[in-house]
Amino acid sequence: MSYPSSTSEKFLATLTGWFQSQRELLLLIRYSHSAGSKSFELFSSFETLRERLLRLPPRTSVIAFRQPQLPIRGFVDEDFIARCLSSIPDGSEFLVVDLNLSVYGRASWYHHTEGERHEELRAELEDLRGRTVAAGLYPPWIEDTDDVISAVVPDENGVVTTGIY
Repeated sequence: MSYPSSTSEKFLATLTGWFQSQRELLLLIRYSHSAGSKSFELFSSFETLRERLLRLPPRTSVIAFRQPQLPIRGFVDEDFIARCLSSIPDGSEFLVVDLNLSVYGRASWYHHTEGERHEELRAELEDLRGRTVAAGLYPPWIEDTDDVISAVVPDENGVVTTGIY
């Protein structure tokens, strides 16, 4: 399967259109040749999202979600943990994204974790106590739909080569 370029007019126009009806978009970024490394990032403007796309290395896979994702937001305390446990069914795949940027040297990222059991969810939230996070069901991303679109960052010549994720 071939993927469009993250710089293609159609891909960027789709994202622009989505921002006309949504205040925020979630992006799943999968880095090629990086042992499965990925990140989840939330964007509140097309300009910020586009700047991020331009800084990504070639072969990086990007998947954008039109519909709001990770609806449980807030400061992690006992009430927040209880809200997550009552909103996310045990056995359903979940995603938690720390909304505070982590920095180590020149590297930076938004910590995230996923799992399926309430024990995992509680343990992760306990580790993030005092932080601001977004949580919810893991977004469906395997196939493009009217609400999910994917692309690959091209090389310096504009050539799109799918990576190894």
